[in-house]
Amino acid sequence: MRTRQAAVSLLLGLCSACIAIAAAAGQPADVQALMQRLGRVERVEVAYQERVESGLIDTAIGTRGNLVYQTPDRIRRISDDGNGFALVGERMQIIRGNQVVDALLVSEIEPLAALVGALRATFAGDLAALRADYRLDYGTTEQAWTLDLAPRAMALSPLFQRVRIIGDGATIETIEMLEANGDRRTLQMQLLAREPTGLE
Repeated sequence: MRTRQAAVSLLLGLCSACIAIAAAAGQPADVQALMQRLGRVERVEVAYQERVESGLIDTAIGTRGNLVYQTPDRIRRISDDGNGFALVGERMQIIRGNQVVDALLVSEIEPLAALVGALRATFAGDLAALRADYRLDYGTTEQAWTLDLAPRAMALSPLFQRVRIIGDGATIETIEMLEANGDRRTLQMQLLAREPTGLE
């Protein structure tokens, strides 16, 4: 049970990150234009910093690491201390201290399956599939664009209230996830590599 809870927590932190890191250069006019750009990315690698704020602790928790996505279904996220996961298809490996300590099938855990499905729909630029699970609110100003995602699917509602992504052109400035328990995750990423390189 602890392994499954850890897997869902890892995916919560990853969900908003994955939506943002694949964005290509230029500010999209609408959410459809954004999704078209997401769908053109074949591989992306970023260095990430994650900050978690909770009412249960006095100080925020911070982690750093690397994340790699490769189409159509590979995601690997490892923190600097060697903890994280590797996802290939339906199989997820849990990693501790750079060693695989457990494995599970995503389809066996409904919330995890819903999150993974949303991630893959985002990477594929499948707007219809994403709208099936989320209510989307996209807006722009002269300074920035904002994309809010609120869970529509029952499997996601107990996990988080919304994800907010704020960017300016191709620069992702802020990614916030407000979890159902009131905890807040903020992720910042630095692009290390992206294919095809012509997207920039």
